[in-house]
Amino acid sequence: FPEKLANRVINLLSYESDTVLDPFCGSGTTCKSALKNNRNAIGIDISNKYCEITMSSMANINSYLEIGI
Repeated sequence: FPEKLANRVINLLSYESDTVLDPFCGSGTTCKSALKNNRNAIGIDISNKYCEITMSSMANINSYLEIGI
């Protein structure tokens, strides 16, 4: 999933400080794009593997992350 596409959709359909929900988070592209665009993000995935991938890819972003497994 291209990050440029996620950025365009997030900026088009939400405002700063809104919360973006991604119920099929996968590798976390949508959540990462939301945080980079000053939105809150909630990502949900049933796979622990994908949750770990998301957390490692988001490690460079200064934000509050909460993990619920």
